[in-house]
Amino acid sequence: MKKVICVVALFFLVSCDAATTSTSIENTPKNVIIPVAGIEIENNGSLLVPPKSPKPTRDRYWWTHSPVVADFNNDGHLDIWVTGVQRPDADAQRGVVSEDTGDICGSKGYCNSNLTKPSLYINSGRGRYTLRDDLVRDLRERPGHSLARQNLVADFNGDGRLDVYIADHAVGNHNGIRDSYFLSQSDGTLLESSDTHLSASNFTVFDHGGATGDIDADGDMDVIITDMTKGGKIHCLMNDGTGYLRKKQRGNIFAFAIELADIDNDGDLDLIHAAHEFFDWNGNWQTGVALNNGRGSFSYRRIKLPMNEKWGTVPEVSSWDLDQDGDYDIVLSRAGELYVGTAIEVAENLGNGTFNSKLYELSVAPASFTTTSEGNEWNTFIEAIKFADVDSDGDIDIMLINNGDPKLPAGSYLRNNGRMQFTFVKAAKGSNIQRLPQSAFKK
Repeated sequence: MKKVICVVALFFLVSCDAATTSTSIENTPKNVIIPVAGIEIENNGSLLVPPKSPKPTRDRYWWTHSPVVADFNNDGHLDIWVTGVQRPDADAQRGVVSEDTGDICGSKGYCNSNLTKPSLYINSGRGRYTLRDDLVRDLRERPGHSLARQNLVADFNGDGRLDVYIADHAVGNHNGIRDSYFLSQSDGTLLESSDTHLSASNFTVFDHGGATGDIDADGDMDVIITDMTKGGKIHCLMNDGTGYLRKKQRGNIFAFAIELADIDNDGDLDLIHAAHEFFDWNGNWQTGVALNNGRGSFSYRRIKLPMNEKWGTVPEVSSWDLDQDGDYDIVLSRAGELYVGTAIEVAENLGNGTFNSKLYELSVAPASFTTTSEGNEWNTFIEAIKFADVDSDGDIDIMLINNGDPKLPAGSYLRNNGRMQFTFVKAAKGSNIQRLPQSAFKK
């Protein structure tokens, strides 16, 4: 018998209403805009896994997160965008054991070291990727990013080319830092445009989670980011159609990771929010779905998803129609406390706010293992989830993007066996997932 979990409880409203709203579906069905979600842009069918730190820029970052694979110059070839973490102060770690990145630079709460810049590698079309620093321009007084947790890729300014919003939660504190916003220009460059295209260009935010999509169905891509300070908030950055994003803070949701997808199959994008579940089981920190009313307003806690006492860290969430039944299912990256061990939860959408969840434990530490730091040997968490037909059998598999630890080597995936059953497949020779070698990258 399937275990079905359904909790419907409307507590309060999270609103991201924009000045311009979509036309009513009932009144003028021919003019309805089908909202686009960022996951539709991210999941471009690519089976490429770049190295986390390609050679020309490996010294630019302390470490990196998942690179973005997308066609940035519209030549039909997939390019690679890499961001990472600024290096800590030279003496920051002397005699210091950090629990997490919040105290990595000591008790002062920030790092004095230089910020770092994105790296854009352009694909030659012949299996070579060339670093093009000249195409990425940041003219701010203090350029660069600190800890780029999310790279949100979409055509924000409507010129037919991809732009990037960097949700940067900073290293060295839990108070955050200002984000970065790169817009494509007519000369082919990406220009950091916070001062001209963000209504709040320097507001400080600890945004561990971010997502992009047309939440108000007006034909342009908006941005949603989390704010984990003071109990948790959601910020909506509403696009006016030219790439100018107006900030609106609406309601309180503590979310470690978020994604946008049409969960209730009513034609608009809903907000999936994943908590850091170890902290508060009875309060605001709840994993669930906030449903969209069609105009960018979300009903907080309309649908609850089950929490997991063992695997309560949820650093990433995504969504796709895995069983091809016409609605979006939910996939959560889970880890233990202090990121000990790794699991994936697949929640099948059964409709009417009900889900059937199954957990796949991928990397399990011995029961005797203890740690006081996130920087432990069992920290192999899945930091990005992608969807593609890896084994060419006609259904969608789940690609697992992480740091390439031998326990979960880069290029591993969950194979879709049908009927929402999955098998973990470790990366190996002969896999359709291509792991790009360091030799493919050059200055």
